[in-house]
Amino acid sequence: MADRRDETQLPKKRIRKPRGRGLRTKTGCITCRQRHKKCDEKQPVCSPCSISSRRCVFPQNVNAGESVTRLSHDESRPEAVSTTNHANKDVLVTPSDERPAPQLAENFDTALQSTPYASQQQPLAPTGLTLGEVYSYSPETVASELWTTDLASTRWLGLLATDAAQADSGFSLAPSPAPEDDEQRRGPAAHGPPDATNLQSRLTSLSDSERKTWRADRYIILTNHEAVLFRHFTERSSRWLDFLDPDKLFSTYAVRLALRNAGLTNAILALSAKHLSKLSSSRAEDNPSYVQEAPAYPSYTNSEELNATAIVISAYEMLDESDGRGNWQRHLKGIFWIQRSQNVDGYSGGLQQAVWWAWLRQDLWAAFREERRCLSFWAPHKDYHELDQHGLAHMAIYLLSQAVNFCADSRLADSSPVPNPSMTTNVVLTGNELSARMERWKSHLGNEFEPLPMATSPSDVFSPLWLHPPQFAHCYLAFVVF
Repeated sequence: MADRRDETQLPKKRIRKPRGRGLRTKTGCITCRQRHKKCDEKQPVCSPCSISSRRCVFPQNVNAGESVTRLSHDESRPEAVSTTNHANKDVLVTPSDERPAPQLAENFDTALQSTPYASQQQPLAPTGLTLGEVYSYSPETVASELWTTDLASTRWLGLLATDAAQADSGFSLAPSPAPEDDEQRRGPAAHGPPDATNLQSRLTSLSDSERKTWRADRYIILTNHEAVLFRHFTERSSRWLDFLDPDKLFSTYAVRLALRNAGLTNAILALSAKHLSKLSSSRAEDNPSYVQEAPAYPSYTNSEELNATAIVISAYEMLDESDGRGNWQRHLKGIFWIQRSQNVDGYSGGLQQAVWWAWLRQDLWAAFREERRCLSFWAPHKDYHELDQHGLAHMAIYLLSQAVNFCADSRLADSSPVPNPSMTTNVVLTGNELSARMERWKSHLGNEFEPLPMATSPSDVFSPLWLHPPQFAHCYLAFVVF
């Protein structure tokens, strides 16, 4: 009886249903079918690819779609991975150069050269594809924890591509593609079977070859008019960006980089043209198109040229803000994405540090006008006694940004419909701490910050003070704002 009762209490074993072999659908983008995701077929970028920041590719013909669908079942094999990337590249064709789908079992080297870093889960947009078509969603909808170096830079380039659609198409900041080298002209026939022993060397050569696409081997030849604009930036406009930099990297180093990078050169020319148009009240050449086809290679998204181009264009939009277009705020956020993804801050050194401080000055002015907090949350880790006079000058700008943040927090606490004692207490404590930090900064100033002699007039109500460098005045502005 006991045995019979135990048998009746045992649960019945469920019959396991057979597993399907991938998605049966033949619609949707290739990327969603490979990832076994449901595609809403929204073009040019579907929702799943938009959320995961992947390249959205729709098949141009039935053969290509069926080939990739068959291939998605065998993704565990190395040959399948390489040929999948190869297939994605060949599907992205323009109507003028459509060709039959290639054989998917071709050379491994060909697929490796056609796709930078084939193992990445986030493919990069090709040089000939407008980034506005790849990333059409708003950059403000991105979660900060998902940002990577390539993603942040690519989204900023996509922002420029969106602005380009609203601007004059005759002025492009896109680096011109370099001529193909002999290795690229030989094509797939010159490559043998896969060889894992020299994989690293091939990746290195691939990075070098892609760098040639956006960094020229020779200086760019400027026209006479462009030379005038270029010199205007070097001698005048660059002072805004070199304001805190004792090495004046924008007027000395960045201009040298620009002569080998068309994107940075055209950004400089655009800023100079905008500045001159403001001085002469002329509307000529104040509406350049930023980017038509921007490269999204890893070597470019991590380059000094990209950081310099971003801050120069932000300065251009700062001058153009009076027109009511509102692009400046978006570019300030775009630079914030790039710097955060690259871990760039006020102590990075070199041109990246100069870009960061130039960006902070722009952002704190925008935040002061908009009555908001600054975007940066970086905090210096060096004490005042560890800094020289230039470092103390930087700290004056930083303290001013903290004063702007304090004003924004105070305004938020005062405007709260329900009294919040804890918020008010935090604001008071923050204010006391900020006041003490300002006094400590002032106590570490040396003779370099003493007022210089200045002529006076009997009609002066107050005795004028001439402070040089002018960073000293920023701290007093922080006291006034505070």
